Amino acid sequence: MQINAGVFNKKIQVIRYEITKDSDGFETKTEITILNTWAQVTNISGTELLRSNSDFSEVKTRFLIRTPKAEITKDMMIKFKGNAYNITYINDYSYDRKYTEIIAESVKK
Repeated sequence: MQINAGVFNKKIQVIRYEITKDSDGFETKTEITILNTWAQVTNISGTELLRSNSDFSEVKTRFLIRTPKAEITKDMMIKFKGNAYNITYINDYSYDRKYTEIIAESVKK
């Protein structure tokens, strides 16, 4: 399947968090960038929820990227326009190892 390269027009980061100890022995969460790439970004669905008397919005987003050499797993996150997205699904788009489809969700208070 051919995809127009012009659709990859949004810059995203794939990151993971690693727990490390600082010089005083306290655990800190360190953000490690796995991949900086261009993507096609499409919102799939969104809902407004009421949990514990607080309003939440939940957005599912599809990120289509060229298949990277680095492995992407579900315990990583995507950063896009200042928002963090939890990866829920990773797919080899059209089964030819050219593109990877990532479904992720963002939950905001």
